Order: sequence, then structure tokens, then C-alpha cells
Amino acid sequence: MKNKFLKISFSFLAFLLMFSCDSNDDYTNDSLVNASSPSLAVSLSFANETTLIEQEASYMFSVAITEAQIADVIVNLAQTDGTATAGEDFTMPSSVTIKRGTLSASGEITILADELAEETETVTIQIGLGNESNVSGVTSETVTFNIANLTDGDLVVGMSWAASSTVTNNYGEEIDAYALADLRLLLTDSPYTTVYDSADGAGAESYVLSGAAPDGEYSFVADFYAAMTEINAEVDITLSFDQVGAINGQTHSFSNALKTTDSCADLYYVMATVTKSGNSYAFAEVGQKNSIDLSGAAGTWSGNATWYEYFGYTSEVATSVDANGDLYVTGIAFQWFEGWWGEVIVSSTPVKVTITNPCTGEFMIAEQPYIEATYKGDPQPSYGLSGTGTLVESGGVMVMTVFPVFHQNGTTFSGPEFGGIPFAEYLTLD
Repeated sequence: MKNKFLKISFSFLAFLLMFSCDSNDDYTNDSLVNASSPSLAVSLSFANETTLIEQEASYMFSVAITEAQIADVIVNLAQTDGTATAGEDFTMPSSVTIKRGTLSASGEITILADELAEETETVTIQIGLGNESNVSGVTSETVTFNIANLTDGDLVVGMSWAASSTVTNNYGEEIDAYALADLRLLLTDSPYTTVYDSADGAGAESYVLSGAAPDGEYSFVADFYAAMTEINAEVDITLSFDQVGAINGQTHSFSNALKTTDSCADLYYVMATVTKSGNSYAFAEVGQKNSIDLSGAAGTWSGNATWYEYFGYTSEVATSVDANGDLYVTGIAFQWFEGWWGEVIVSSTPVKVTITNPCTGEFMIAEQPYIEATYKGDPQPSYGLSGTGTLVESGGVMVMTVFPVFHQNGTTFSGPEFGGIPFAEYLTLD
């Protein structure tokens, strides 16, 4: 009996140890939370670039991780640039703590008011420095505040921008809007003929229209200082106005205002007009990109074409500009049709030329009705015309190159008679 009792006792003890020695037991009757390495992201309740009058204002942000942790996650902040002074012009926490077992926390950046007459100050703050522990990846945010110190009659104008859709480099990384395009904020007369003043920094722009400025109507205009012109991307612009005691954060948004390929002289976007009367301001949105003036391209053109070296035919075309400023052309390949092709042109319709890149003069001609012709007295199927080309000024002379494509009865041709060399006309304005 004694040995049997000992055998049962040892078996019962092993049974107890099997449950009490579980490596995942935290000995508090709760489940153990295993450490992991989640990702961390920052969310803002305000724009990355903010222009404001120096007054008490708070801006909230939050930080979040994808999985709760057994230890606190501390998210760090740092001032990375700017002339504003912490504790005098603004306050911010040095860090925000996501408590263990939770997923998020919030923080606050506060702009402070004072009575000193100062120039516009800036502060750039990075939220999430990338050195946070217990996380595998940090999606940080960088925010910039332009803090203006104004008198009662001053108007502060801010301009920021963003790509209309995400633009990435060859590695799939998003290109920052201020690297993609560098815009200028212009103060001009209305309508725009003369630039009075401008703001042109490295990022979003801020300008103060002084209360001492003459009364009258002004325009606020955006144009390019530089851009990644190799990328065809549209840019959205936001314009803001502030005035002490009268206007607080009035904003106007302009979608698809400019394209990076518009980065050349004489292309601009008129955002709004401001009428100043003493210390009062009235605003009117314009939201209009200017058109390239093509009136100088109207007239008769002459030159040679692909078929010149084969048959000696020269080329003569005529262009006109309608009331909308659109350019039309007629006469393309007339000499070829009536010479080599042997048809008689009965009538023709001028075709519209659409400038696709104002900076390089590239244009396109969408397929349009063009020629009615006969051959040995018999009416022929109607011809349509499409094409591409360039229109540029070279050495004070307007030069146009046209690569036409003809359409007839569902077929196209652009030069098979010359061994596959496409039709081309090389013209100068007479």
C-alpha cells in the first residue's frame, strides 16, 4: 500500500506542475501580452503648412500604433528649422506617450501671442523622429507654421500647394509637393500687367499687404520659379487671408491650377483679386490660368516639305486666331494633293491647333474634317486631318513644323509614298 500511495502522489504532483509551469503564465490569472514591433503613424488635424496671425491658437495631432504594447511607446518631437523661439512664440511637447496596452495618444502645439512688433517668424516641427523604440516603422509628419505679427490694417496672405494626385519617383517614393514645384506668390495690378511685389521662399509662401499700401484693386497671382518639368503633374493651390480682428483663416482652394509643364515665362494663374479701402478688404475669386497669346502666329507661312526633295513642291499655309484665342490652320499638304496626288481641292475647313506644352511649343491637331476633293472630275471620299508639331520663336522668327496624318474611309496615311518617311512641313511666318 505504501508504494502505491507514493506512486499516486508523484503522479498527482506531475499533473499539477504541468499546468502551473506554463511559460506563458504571468502568475496574475491574466494572459501574457507578448512584445511585438508595430508600425507608428502620425495624424494631423491641420495642414502641414499653416500661416496665421500671432495669437493664441492650438493645433492637435495624434500618434497611433498598429498593435498594443506591454511597455510605453514614446514618440519624440523636435524643432528642425525656423526663427520662432520655443516658449516665447510657441510651445510643444518634447514627446507624446502611448501608454502600454493602448493604441494611440494625442498632443498639442500652441502658438503664443505677444505684443512685440516682429517680422513674420517660422517654425518647422517634426513629429516622430524615427528613433522611437518598440516600433518597426515610423510614418512621421513635418509641420511648418508661418507666424505673422500684424497691425490692424495689415493683411497676411498665405499660399500653399499640393500635387493633385500622388507623384512618385522611380523607387515608388512620394515626391514632396515643394520639391515637385516651387511657386511664387505675386502681388500685381488688376488685371495683371505689372508685378508690384512677390514672395519666393523654398516652400509655401507668405506675404503681408501693409495697411499703409495705397487703396485700390490688387491681384494675387501664382507662377513657377522652378518645377520638375520632366513630370507632367497638376498642382492644387490654397490661398489664405488673415487680418487682426477681422479675418481669421479665410481660405480659397484652386484645383488643377497649374501643371509642372507650365514652368516657363508668361504662364501664370490668377487666384483672386483684393480691393483695399483703408483697413477694409473685399475679395473676389478669379481662378483662371492665362492663355498663351497666339495672335502673333496668325498670317501666311511658307517653306519646304518632305516631298520637296522628290518633286520640288514648296508649302504655303495660312493661320488665323479666333475670338477665343484659338489657332486654326489651313493649306497643309495642298501642293502635294494637287501635285503628286493629282486631285482637285474643292473646299477645305481650317483645323484647330491645340498647344499641349506652352513651354516647348508642342501642339496637336485632333482628327477633324479637312478636305473635299475630286479626281478626274469624280468626287472623292472626304479627307480628315490630325497631326502633331511645334510652334516656336527662333531668332525673332516664328517657326512651325507640322507632321500631318490624313484620314479617308477609315484608313490613314502619313507618307508611304516616300518609303515610309512621314509627311512633314517646315514653315516660317512671312
